[in-house]
Amino acid sequence: MADPDAWNANRAPSEGGEDGKYGGNEGADGYKIEIASVQGLISPLEESVVGARSVKNGQEKLTAYLQHCGAPELLQSGKGFIEAWGFGMGELADHADVVVERLYEAIAGYMLADLLRVKDFWPSDENMAKLPSGGAAKWSWEHVGAPEMEKRPEDSALSKMTRKWLSEYEDES
Repeated sequence: MADPDAWNANRAPSEGGEDGKYGGNEGADGYKIEIASVQGLISPLEESVVGARSVKNGQEKLTAYLQHCGAPELLQSGKGFIEAWGFGMGELADHADVVVERLYEAIAGYMLADLLRVKDFWPSDENMAKLPSGGAAKWSWEHVGAPEMEKRPEDSALSKMTRKWLSEYEDES
């Protein structure tokens, strides 16, 4: 695992001052996300969507290979499998598209929050809507004041379970 005390350019500004744990403004108490790692997830996911769509849309071509298999039972079974597989791959592609879209939104939100030095940012729908978009919104953000961001929800059952599972795989050295 990565060193949690290592400097990360994608953390929110620290209020700790120059003598703080991370020194100056590097984020002792903010969020931590490795944007390059998240961006690295998007390309393979997009490629998987293309593959899933080709399975969904290429069912006739795949079924054509079964025409000369020699057994009608095998032909019917193969056609049923390809039809179900194509439907499932189409559903996966649709949901993966949504995940890719949300990853792009989260990356943009974190990058903008980092530029604006938003403390403890997380990309909820409400927080994303509060980030300025456009010249007038940026002027208002700087001169009138930034809206208060929502706090990250306390531990949910899912986050507790995930933390427990991840702790089993941490390096014990």
